[in-house]
Parts: sequence; C-alpha cells; structure tokens
Amino acid sequence: MNNLRMTVIGGGSVGLGLAASFALAGASVILMARAGSVDTLRTEAITVSGLLGEHSVEPGRIAIEDADHPTLAGLDCDVLVVTTKAYDVADALRPYAAPDAPARPHAIVLMQNGVGSAEAAREVMGPDTPVFSTAMLIGVQRHGLNHVSVNAHSGPVRTGSLLGDDVQAITPMLEVAGRGFLPMVHEPNIQQTIFAKLLFNTCMNPTGALIGRSYGELLENEHSRSLIGHLADETLRVFASSTGYRPAKNGRHYVEDTLIPLVIPRSALHRSSMVQDLESGRRTEIDYLNGAIVRMGREVGIDTPFHQSIVALIHARSQWGQC
Repeated sequence: MNNLRMTVIGGGSVGLGLAASFALAGASVILMARAGSVDTLRTEAITVSGLLGEHSVEPGRIAIEDADHPTLAGLDCDVLVVTTKAYDVADALRPYAAPDAPARPHAIVLMQNGVGSAEAAREVMGPDTPVFSTAMLIGVQRHGLNHVSVNAHSGPVRTGSLLGDDVQAITPMLEVAGRGFLPMVHEPNIQQTIFAKLLFNTCMNPTGALIGRSYGELLENEHSRSLIGHLADETLRVFASSTGYRPAKNGRHYVEDTLIPLVIPRSALHRSSMVQDLESGRRTEIDYLNGAIVRMGREVGIDTPFHQSIVALIHARSQWGQC
C-alpha cells in the first residue's frame, strides 16, 4: 500500500498527536473534529511538543472535516482510528456503518481507556469490519485547539484484536506508524496488555482527579499512595480470579516494584486525562475504568469497596463541577 488512507475521529489531545505523527510519516490523513475547531485546524499548524520532540504539521497537510458530516473521503479509508472517549465510541461509528453510506472503513482502531469499546464497535460495525484495540502508555495534554504536549512516555502504542481479527488488516498502518514519532506495534496478547494499563489507570487516574495532583505527587504522599495500593490490591484479586492474570503479589508490591520505578523517572509531572476532564466539565471514563473492576468483581464474587467508593466520589465531583 503506497499511500495509507487514514481517518482519525477526534480532535482532542490523542487525535491531534496521532494525526500529526501519521501525516509526518507519509500517510494521507483526514482528521474529523468538532465544528468549533475546524477553522483553526484548517488555517493554523498542528504542533506537538514534549518528550517525543518538537513537531509541526503545516495547514493543509492534514485534511480537516466536521465530525458530524463525514465526506466520502473520510468514510472510504484503509484505517479508521477512533480517539473519542469510551462512552462515545458507538455514536462516533454509526455514520460509518449506516446502510446508505457510500463507503466503509476497511479496519477500525480504538484508542480508549478501560474496557468495552471493542464490543461496542463490533455491535455497530458488524462482523465484517476488523476491530483492533490499543494500549497507549503515553500521556498527552492539549494546550489549545492545535497544540498538544507529550508529558509521559513508556513505549510504543500496542495494538491487537480482542475479537480475533487478523492483524493483516492493519499491517500497512503499523509499517507507516514506525516512521512517525508515535510508533505502533502489534501485541498478540492485547488483552493482558490492556489489563496492565487498566490496573495502572484505575489506581492513578481517579486518585489524581480527586486530589488534583500529578502522578509523582500521588506516589510521594503517604495517604494517596496508600489509597493507590488498596485500589491495586482489589484489581489484582479481580484479575486473578477472572482470568488468572496477576502481575504483582499484592497492591503494596505493585506500588513499590512497578509504579514508583515506572512513574517517577518517566511521568512524574503528568496529570491524568481524568483530571483534565473534571477541570473542563467533561464526562469522565470512570465507568469504563474503576466501574469495570466493580462489575468484574461482582461476576467472580470479589468485593471491591475501594473501587465502589471512588466511582461514587468521581460521579459526585462531576455533578458538582457542572453546577
């Protein structure tokens, strides 16, 4: 495939960064953005700064479309990348699966936190469109309509199918991604990788959102560090009971042996996307993160009182923030 045709849904931090990386790597990229961002993204350069270098994509190199009105070019793509929040995946995909749509994407790549997006995408798109999930251990923050910074980075974006689809559908995309500043690699055991990220996110994201602190500050404070350990302990017990996956002996070992060595040198200053969502009055993904652990726990008979409490607190904080 000489010219990879990509459509990226979502002009937020991840969507901007990914679209810029693929455009600079030589792909033909269409970015589907909200109407209020379209004019700026069409007339000003998209810039990415931070840990992965300084990058700029001049106006016109990425085609910008209104996400509510995809054109034939946006529909007829080799890969459709969805960077919306998990709760918006089904609605974002419906125009691409409409019976009267003149074309359909050849493959779907999902870039959401938590679990459940793959099943939502399959339900909308049907069995004939391959669906791939990702685990991205990269922290990206938006600083305006056209500028994002990479504040945390722990390796390439890992992608694979939770639903058994053949990786050949996205092999050309992976080859192009390798030339960009946000590389992607195939991960055969993507479920375990997603669970590893889910463990991290359910510990760090809501705790940081409630306290309003960076990853490093959360681990340096004894009280927030203790809460993180309790959350990790519940998640580890749920994973072990439901799938046999247990990457740490208990929550304390996970904090001491994994989180502190991983976070402090690489992402101590990063604040989670959930912090940013609460500050902006946006809905959070708490039901797809800690809420998923609560649901999984119920299925296998594991109590998760810390997760249940933090889900309730985030919902309460969200409601107050919107008043």
